[in-house]
Amino acid sequence: MRTTIKVLIVDDSALIRQMLARALSVDPKIEIVGTAKDGVEAIQKAGELDPDVITLDIEMPELTGLEALPHLIKGTSARVVMLSSVDDPDTTYQALSLGAVDFIVKPKAGFATSLTELSDHLLKKIKTAYRIPPERRVAGAGDDSPTQLQRLLSEAPEQESVPTARAVELAKVVAIAASTGGPPALELVFSGLRSNLPAAFLIVQHLPSGFTSSLARRLTKVTDIRVHEGREGAVLRPGEAYIAPHGVHMHISGRKLPRIRLKEGPLIHGVRPAADPLFESVAQEFGESSIGVVLTGMGSDGASGLKQMFETGGATIVQDEATSTVWGMPKAAARIGAASRIVPLGQVATEIRRAIREEA
Repeated sequence: MRTTIKVLIVDDSALIRQMLARALSVDPKIEIVGTAKDGVEAIQKAGELDPDVITLDIEMPELTGLEALPHLIKGTSARVVMLSSVDDPDTTYQALSLGAVDFIVKPKAGFATSLTELSDHLLKKIKTAYRIPPERRVAGAGDDSPTQLQRLLSEAPEQESVPTARAVELAKVVAIAASTGGPPALELVFSGLRSNLPAAFLIVQHLPSGFTSSLARRLTKVTDIRVHEGREGAVLRPGEAYIAPHGVHMHISGRKLPRIRLKEGPLIHGVRPAADPLFESVAQEFGESSIGVVLTGMGSDGASGLKQMFETGGATIVQDEATSTVWGMPKAAARIGAASRIVPLGQVATEIRRAIREEA
């Protein structure tokens, strides 16, 4: 039985290839089976070497990472982790919608980088990617096949009519947590939600610095809900959504005039922002008028906070295993009895709408 994870490194920079190889070589469970300098060579070597995980740069000559990605998804069982630049987060999200399972911020050539820090981060991403079954990659078989996201969008049920936000005050607060596989999942969920719902939406998606505002822009494209980065002191309004900024924990205070509060604080579950502080504050302030949602992701963030929401009478929704890229966070919530409903990703928006209507 093979005990190593076979990795193919793809980048047009020899220095970056060397940095990544050094960072991965500290773990004997990682076997670097090859490197490639462009998309064409990546496709060729992936077919020959049968890697478990491919680290794929986006900007390369001959064939870019984005252009090579559908071929790698169609032709191999490899899980692809993108090497992404903070200067172009929109392309990173496009890669995730095409089948990449995760991404890391690309180390900059010519700048001092802590090898230990890079190794820890990269190894975690590689091992998480390896645990994802190939059939759970988001993309379909190629350009002529719809992605899983597109299929689910087409299969989503029609919107039920609800009172307009203008006619009612804020009735419910919906708190959503996601990690690995989260951005495409959030796009699907928000495609089924509209601004006429009498609820505000709060999102914790584990992301590196520089990627939150781009996620907000992408979500705005699939819904008429206004999606912003959360700001200290911002008042929650119905029909609007707020994403926790990188580097701070987001929670809310106040019931009659709920406001966003941002605190640095220590890492929780190894991340900041974490979902648990948000969920706990929503449970405390809104109780049975709260709705908690835990989507795909590694680890257990959100489980204990969701349990508090459940115990105070809130509706709690967890994504099922079959549609999760990684059934870690949802599984942790389900195991401790925090989920009132466990549903496929394509039904999450329906359950949110149903929970908002209840006594709204």
